[in-house]
Amino acid sequence: MSAIFFRLVLVSVIVLAVNVKGYTDKSFRAAVYEHATSPPNRTIVVTRQEALQYMMGNLGVFRSAAEDAHRQDVDIIVFPEDGVTYMGHTRASIRPYLEYIPDPKQEKWNPCEDSDKYPNTEVQHAFSCLAKNNSLYIVANMGDIQTCGAEDTCPPDGHYQFNTDVVYDNNGTLIAKYHKINLFYEFMFNPSTSNDAVSFETPFGIFGVFTCFDILFRNPVVVLAKERGVGNIAFPTAWMDTPPFLAAIQFHSAVAAGLGVNFLAANMHNPRYRFQGSGIYSPEGARTYYYDNDITSGGKLLVSDLKILRKNMLSYNPSPNSENLDIVQSPESSDEQTNRSDVFHAKTFGDNFNYVLLQTSSGKAKVCHNKLCCTTSYTSRDNFTEMYALGAFDGLHTKEGTYYIQVCGIVRCKTNEKSTCGEGSRVSNTYFTHLELSGTFKSPYVFPEILLYGENTFQLAPPSNWSYASGMLEAETGLDLPVLSFSLFSRDYDYDLNMANSAIELKLTITTFFAISFTLLFKC
Repeated sequence: MSAIFFRLVLVSVIVLAVNVKGYTDKSFRAAVYEHATSPPNRTIVVTRQEALQYMMGNLGVFRSAAEDAHRQDVDIIVFPEDGVTYMGHTRASIRPYLEYIPDPKQEKWNPCEDSDKYPNTEVQHAFSCLAKNNSLYIVANMGDIQTCGAEDTCPPDGHYQFNTDVVYDNNGTLIAKYHKINLFYEFMFNPSTSNDAVSFETPFGIFGVFTCFDILFRNPVVVLAKERGVGNIAFPTAWMDTPPFLAAIQFHSAVAAGLGVNFLAANMHNPRYRFQGSGIYSPEGARTYYYDNDITSGGKLLVSDLKILRKNMLSYNPSPNSENLDIVQSPESSDEQTNRSDVFHAKTFGDNFNYVLLQTSSGKAKVCHNKLCCTTSYTSRDNFTEMYALGAFDGLHTKEGTYYIQVCGIVRCKTNEKSTCGEGSRVSNTYFTHLELSGTFKSPYVFPEILLYGENTFQLAPPSNWSYASGMLEAETGLDLPVLSFSLFSRDYDYDLNMANSAIELKLTITTFFAISFTLLFKC
């Protein structure tokens, strides 16, 4: 009996080793693929066969990446948003690229083993077989077409089209799909009709999955991180760099640190239009990342081991709130700041920041905007030959999306003109030997960002160079490369809700006013 038991245990261990190759009780191996491709003809409506020919070309590249990941004992791989279909379609031109994707909560389906269950599902078959043949969990992005329900307000063309993430387990079974909730100029798609945040389970932790612009909004970010406590995020994206605070590797690594999650970000690669920057990030910093702004460079597979996180940092110990920070520094009023002679204004991604110059090679500085005050202590290696400023913004951001932010940031001005301090320089020669930054944030969702310059491109600071705790971002012994920005980016999701409720209340008030006016007029 003992011999039989031993053999069963041995077989179980072998099966586990085959199915989840890099996974141990403490770590797993993750991969992301940054994909370079040329666009199809999006000005005309092609046939399904022409669409398939284009998509199979991209899937062939994905197959090579998955096989490479398999050879490196990877457990899960993430592919980018629009990686199969490309971006910028019209609603009509994307139609031949779409497939009906069943709901994995309603039925279990393995497209690799049962490819005839639904017609025109060649892309799902390909992804499923990639997962099964390489024993990988796969997260990828494609288009989903769904019929309208009887009670739906149906789009004019009679169906829904969704920007969709699909997840396959290492046997090729579809285990999750997510419809993008927060669209970004994606007129070919409908926003999710259910607004459901989506997570999926693996032997190495629970993962949330969402797409690109979603990262800036309560649903799905707070739903997954705070309410469900997930420790990992799979993030297909087509992210266009927007310095000084929203470059891809800068912001995605900051979200990992601020939420205390493992964050797997797979981006499209088209540096000509500033689409680049993928990475595998832990709460302590970047494990590996790829950022190449050479327009002749290609795609890249990134692989790294990550610690298994059963929950995220917010689940264990929420970030400091404004009350704790106010003990350290009390905000000045907006009027006091406006009247200070050293405060100037500069547009930063459409927002009118208050700035003060860092005028000496070392010292302290403070600047406030509305209810936010930002404080820094710094020392540079040499006297400044470039212009740096400390900026603050507390308000509603309205350019390319509407959401409430609070930002404290030290930025390298683009030139030696104050007006360029918000434009986001892409070069720097200034080294700092010490940097501290804090702010009176009223939200626990604060994302610490560091963007450096080296080898003619953006770089991230290694985890050993910086720390973030109790609302303080610090590089105690300095940074090894010149600084482009050193910042704290905060989202106040509750204020988003308050503003939405205020808008509804205003609408109701206006409606009530006209109703009463009409009634009085009628009575007269």
